Amino acid sequence: MPKKKLPTDVPARKTPDKCLRCAALSAEQAKALHGGPDGCWDSKVCPSRRSYVRNRDRINQNRSRKRHEKLQTLTVDTASLPSTTYGILIVYREPGDSPVHSIGVEVWQDQEKIAQVAPIHCCQMVPSQVHLYVQKLLELLEQNYGIKKFSSMVRLDPQLCPIEPCFLKPQVG
Repeated sequence: MPKKKLPTDVPARKTPDKCLRCAALSAEQAKALHGGPDGCWDSKVCPSRRSYVRNRDRINQNRSRKRHEKLQTLTVDTASLPSTTYGILIVYREPGDSPVHSIGVEVWQDQEKIAQVAPIHCCQMVPSQVHLYVQKLLELLEQNYGIKKFSSMVRLDPQLCPIEPCFLKPQVG
C-alpha cells in the first residue's frame, strides 16, 4: 500500500529568479520594469510575494521559534538504565567502493567518550590486512571493555583524517 503524502512531504516551490531580482527593486521600479514591457506585474500577487522574498529569513525564523515554543520538552530518567559501553569504528574513506584511507576506534560509555585508538593509515594495506587490523582492534576492545563487536561504523571523508603528517594535506613551511 503506497504511503500517503502529507502536506509537509511536498517540496516548496522555488521562487522564480525574475521575482528574486524584482524584490530587490523599489515598488515603482518594479512596476515600471515589469508592468509595461513584459506584462509580468500582477498587483494581486506581486506586492505580497516581493514582501515575502525580502523578509523570508525573518518570517521563517519567527515560524520556527513559534513551533519550538509549542513543543513540550520531556525528560527521561536515565539513572535507572544500565550503563552501556560500546565501540565505534571510524573509517576515513571516499563514498562508494573506494580504498580505506585510515581507521580509528572510539570507546563510549553511555554519552561519554572514555577511550580511543588513534587512527592509522591503511593506504598501503591490502583488504585482508585491513580486516586483520579490524579483528585485532576488536580483540583489544574485548580484553579491555568486553566489547565483542562494533556498535556502528562511521564513514568520514579522508580530508578529515587527523593523522599528521598526512599525504592528503599539503605541508606548510
